[in-house]
Amino acid sequence: MPFSSNIKLLFCGHDLKFITPLIRQMEATPAYTVKILEHKGHHMNDPQAAEAALAWADVIFCEWALGNAVWFSERKRPHQVLIVRLHLQEVQARDRTDFIWRTDWKKVDRLILITQHVYDWMRAEFPVLAGKTALVYNPIPARTAYALPKSPDSRFTLGLVGVVPARKRLDLAVAVLRRLRETDARYSLRVKGALPTDYAWMANRTEEMAWYTRIFDELAGLRKAGSVVFDPHGSDMAGWYQGIGHILSVSDFEGSHQAVAEGMASGCVPAIRDWEGAGRIYPPRYVAGSIESLAGMILRNSQLETFMAESDYARRFAQERFDNEPTCSALIGIIAQEVRFKRRGRVSAGLVQEARRRPNFLIVAYIPEGSRSGYRIRVEQEIQALTQQGCKVHLACLLPRPKAGSSSDEQNPTRAAHSDEFTEMGCEPHLIEVEDFFRMNATPESFQGIAAQLIDIVEQFDIDVVHAEALYCARVALAVKAARPSTVFSIDWHGVVPEEARMGGAHEARIASLEKAERQLLAASDLNVFVSEAMGTHYRRKYGEILPAQVIVPCCVSDRRFVQPAEPKRRTLFPPGSLVFGYAGTMADWQCGAEMIELFAALHREDGRCRLLLLVPKSDQDKAIEYCTAARLPVEAMVMLEVPHDDVPLRLRDCDVGVLIRRPDPVNFVSSPTKFGEYLAAGLPVLMTDAIGDYSRLASDRDVGFVLDALSLFGISKRSLPPELLRRVVEFAVRSAASRNVDAPQCQSVAREELHWEAASARWLASYAQGGLLSIDYTYRPPQPVDVKPVGLVSITGVSDEK
Repeated sequence: MPFSSNIKLLFCGHDLKFITPLIRQMEATPAYTVKILEHKGHHMNDPQAAEAALAWADVIFCEWALGNAVWFSERKRPHQVLIVRLHLQEVQARDRTDFIWRTDWKKVDRLILITQHVYDWMRAEFPVLAGKTALVYNPIPARTAYALPKSPDSRFTLGLVGVVPARKRLDLAVAVLRRLRETDARYSLRVKGALPTDYAWMANRTEEMAWYTRIFDELAGLRKAGSVVFDPHGSDMAGWYQGIGHILSVSDFEGSHQAVAEGMASGCVPAIRDWEGAGRIYPPRYVAGSIESLAGMILRNSQLETFMAESDYARRFAQERFDNEPTCSALIGIIAQEVRFKRRGRVSAGLVQEARRRPNFLIVAYIPEGSRSGYRIRVEQEIQALTQQGCKVHLACLLPRPKAGSSSDEQNPTRAAHSDEFTEMGCEPHLIEVEDFFRMNATPESFQGIAAQLIDIVEQFDIDVVHAEALYCARVALAVKAARPSTVFSIDWHGVVPEEARMGGAHEARIASLEKAERQLLAASDLNVFVSEAMGTHYRRKYGEILPAQVIVPCCVSDRRFVQPAEPKRRTLFPPGSLVFGYAGTMADWQCGAEMIELFAALHREDGRCRLLLLVPKSDQDKAIEYCTAARLPVEAMVMLEVPHDDVPLRLRDCDVGVLIRRPDPVNFVSSPTKFGEYLAAGLPVLMTDAIGDYSRLASDRDVGFVLDALSLFGISKRSLPPELLRRVVEFAVRSAASRNVDAPQCQSVAREELHWEAASARWLASYAQGGLLSIDYTYRPPQPVDVKPVGLVSITGVSDEK
């Protein structure tokens, strides 16, 4: 059934306030005719109206995954698109309701989540959703209605929106206020919203109402003094936020807590209790786990210069992440993508273009079975980042042809497991066997069979972008571009391959062939994805101005890599008072394991408190022990573990410093080491050399590292490092250990601002649109970092931690 001249879009839900900005945009878009089906409560209570809406709609958008999602998933027709948007309530209330288990998720074309921890939970609980989920925040008018000026005097006013139900924890907000007033009596608290007595259903919660009575009795003195003010429920939120300096979120749990996003958009500085997911949707530096920590954070951020800088940063963060423009654009693109996929070839190009679709990707990567390399990690993270952005992703997984007598069919359990691993990430894998893949004297005809399979995938799944992972895969993908010129061809340049080959001792003839291929592919690609600015500079110096559009996408970290830094008392591997240096990686020569261990041995001789945690694969541990023996490092100074990649952040948080040593050569200068971002995401400043181009400068400029001179360091095996330098490194570790409450959030903020997959993938997608390669509408505006250095932690004594 073809679409008519426009798309009939139905919005259905019991409460549409969070999706209203999208509804208004769709109503104003000629490509769509919009109808609203609103029902009371969680169940569909007008079957006749619902049946009429079902018969009318091309696209059904269920706001909330409640009875509406169940009803439409049971009845949707094959030609219809069903999109469901899920908040927190549906998952949080799973002990009382069963809507998410009664929904037929196979019939749902796309599930949209509003916060990362619920996104992860739904994908894990319902594997069928892996390739159907997208993360899009609630839209707010951050650049318009909330963009009001803020007085510096507001920095002494705390704001709390909503006190019902009790999980909003009014008591903790008051406790924070009391701690602040012990230091400065100018602090006050304004509470906005309805009171428990305003809700009829609260009368049945006798214990909860008794709790509120006690709290209000305790507040009597503060209310009489004007230090706590209750403002009535109303729609004048922008004006109310204008008078608030710090927006509080002290709940036991939340989905995204919309008040924090709105407050940030108006320039309020957040102070957020560490409810699950808080540090994944909001900057970790605004998240704390105790009354004392929250109060200390507010005191620091109330200093005039700091407050103005943080207020400006919060405003920009909200505009980039939550504003109507990017969020509604993402939702519109997802709707259009599903329409396009459902009616391939039967919807006009003009209609789709007006709808601003999300692109379909085919990633071409060489990943043999059992590979756990950094190359594979980057591919996996790209898949997850693109699917989270709302793109559909296919993976052409190239792997070596099995040896004679081995099974290569679907009955091979190893191969099936290999495919399943990628399916679980949210992409559709296509395993393609290759032979002599790294042979340099190959001709285009050599890859004809592989290219034909890729072209079939492009045509069958309406692929927009063929994205090749590094030079060798790009040679194959280029043949697809030649056969399908309208398909966008991009290359992810993981490293500088000819220089890597030279470092590995390759013959000059091979290096020359690699350089010829490199130059051809750089020029032929529609978009070159570089891991650093230094890489782009390297190629321009080497080949001149031959490069087309380009974008920087570093080796980033996802939200899963951010962890709450551990308190020293949680350590079990080292004695109390240790200065723990952490390293996560291999003992490969280019990772400079020998030099790193020699440096650490010198540090341990300088100060016996220094300890080293090595997180290395078991296959490399003998080599590490050999290096330790050569460096005369005592066995008690080091602990070595093999841990899964997903467990690395939890181990790193027990360290004080991350270690990243590289030699001064072109391969390292253009690189983007994954571990740099992972150290920062774990809250660790980095001890590193100045040989890593962009990221050595970033560590120095943002004060999240100690940068060593690589030329001096790599003479370490021949002579001792200057004692003064060793003392400075030890002092750096001492400061890091002593100020982790301040430094860890700063490190995590730098990782989130500079090395986060969400921002990087948005910037990457925007590059296709800005270069005119795809008709998508996505504008990326990164929030600028705060220049003010964090001040020392303000101590508030005599207060017990309260979780």
